[in-house]
Amino acid sequence: MKFSSILIGMIIPFAAIVGVLPFIASSDISIMGFPIIYFWIFLWLPLTSLCLWLSWMLYDRHNLKGDL
Repeated sequence: MKFSSILIGMIIPFAAIVGVLPFIASSDISIMGFPIIYFWIFLWLPLTSLCLWLSWMLYDRHNLKGDL
């Protein structure tokens, strides 16, 4: 497994959620009626799936072709 695959699939979503939370936790901004902290966390649920899919499509898919 390449480091870039791990970066896209795990490190970017982790850094986006855990790294940004301390900065937006004290904010009073709301988006669509939700506090920005909840909006940010729920936004990253599908974005994490997208990152994992992108990581698989770019780097790991070729490893499974012979295993089926």
